[in-house]
Amino acid sequence: MDDNLVVIAEYRDLPQAGLAQSTLEENSVQCFLENQYMVGVNWLYSTALGGIKLKVREGDVPQAKEILKTFEVDCSEGAEEEKSNPAATCPLCGSTKIITKNYTRKFAAISLLLSLPLFFFLKRNSCQDCGHRWK
Repeated sequence: MDDNLVVIAEYRDLPQAGLAQSTLEENSVQCFLENQYMVGVNWLYSTALGGIKLKVREGDVPQAKEILKTFEVDCSEGAEEEKSNPAATCPLCGSTKIITKNYTRKFAAISLLLSLPLFFFLKRNSCQDCGHRWK
């Protein structure tokens, strides 16, 4: 059996690399993360080192790539579900043309000038179609 290690994927973030590694190990594919400890100590090294490299044996490359392909599809479906924000639609008319205004900076500046504590953060949504406003 050939024990040469081949890079099959590169990740910028340690959690993503760890998920890919655990997915491969769950499917009985031995793998190794190169640079994981360097990036773990200082995440800014990730770019300088070329990311965290996921390595597998040469004989396991086709199986590992297939597993990662299905793993990435599963992750992207979950990300699309997270992006659907209920506040992104108007509760009155159902429009998706929403403007979100964050007034926190204005009140923080006023709070600093007047030496008052800032107890609230204002974030308002408004619909461009019907003009409805809500928190």
